[in-house]
Amino acid sequence: MARPFEKLPAGAKAHLESMAANGLLSESAAATALGMPLDQFRRVITEHGPSKEVWQTAQAIERDQLLAALYDRAVNGGDTKAAQTLLAVRHGMSEKQPKGAGGGVSVTFNLPPALDPAEYLRAVRVQHGADDAPMGLTHE
Repeated sequence: MARPFEKLPAGAKAHLESMAANGLLSESAAATALGMPLDQFRRVITEHGPSKEVWQTAQAIERDQLLAALYDRAVNGGDTKAAQTLLAVRHGMSEKQPKGAGGGVSVTFNLPPALDPAEYLRAVRVQHGADDAPMGLTHE
């Protein structure tokens, strides 16, 4: 059995960047092109810092090309959906209202902690006087 890959093979950077530029970048396609099993490719781009950086650079190239294509459709093609997507992705703007966010009325009642029966009786006696206790309460 062959030893597992510890890093991307030589030439991987140029190969992955070329795949990204041609719209062919995916983990499975990259692993196949580099002659690596997919599980080892995923482990290498997660655990090996320089390999992770190569993969992220390739993804950035692909992302930039896709955004450039959207921009071209939005500006030169008059595609409003492309323009909306760019505004949402790049600038966090959307025509949709946030779900469940603000706008409603909120009322909070803060109640004091419960008194034990003896404290309650004392409090009632102080407020009403000893002789006019509320109905159902007796004097001690």
